[in-house]
Amino acid sequence: MNRKAWDRLVSTASIVIAVAMIVLGGLAIYGGNFGRNNVTDRLETQNITFPPYEAMTPEEQAAVGNFAGEQVVNGEQAKGFSDYIAGHLVFVNDGATYSETSAAARVEGLDPDKAAELGGMADTLFKGETLRAILLNAYGWWTVSTIAWFAGWFMVIAGIVLAVLAIMGFRHSKRYAADEAPEEVTKKEYATQSA
Repeated sequence: MNRKAWDRLVSTASIVIAVAMIVLGGLAIYGGNFGRNNVTDRLETQNITFPPYEAMTPEEQAAVGNFAGEQVVNGEQAKGFSDYIAGHLVFVNDGATYSETSAAARVEGLDPDKAAELGGMADTLFKGETLRAILLNAYGWWTVSTIAWFAGWFMVIAGIVLAVLAIMGFRHSKRYAADEAPEEVTKKEYATQSA
């Protein structure tokens, strides 16, 4: 295969790959934007706000103090507020989960007052753990969408670079003379020099 044909083959394959990368990258950017906007739209309507910095305990300040006073509108803030809730749930029933507390409240023969107390704790834990799960779900989708957004831009840029290189390959193939005669002369000169 001569050089001109090889350049055209490689350049054609590169153009196909470049177009695919640009299209897929564009879809990834769209998906990333959609996911991030969707998370923001869902969180904004909840009006979840971090307490002011001075109202936080030292542990809370260390964990989520950088979000103090902010409304939760993105995935990072959702994860932060989830951590904030987790810090409070630890004190509801000495670190026991909803499942553990609910099971303890349903033990046969348990004093009715103790069962009611545990039932109230289970209710609080259920609400807190559910809200945490929802916020962590928002954080997960925010993270996936952000990765897709960055990957999309990388693919688009790489596709453009590959397309430019492919165009340069086509230009090179036009300039390259596929004339066999000079190649035969070069082979004869090489054979003469080798002898």
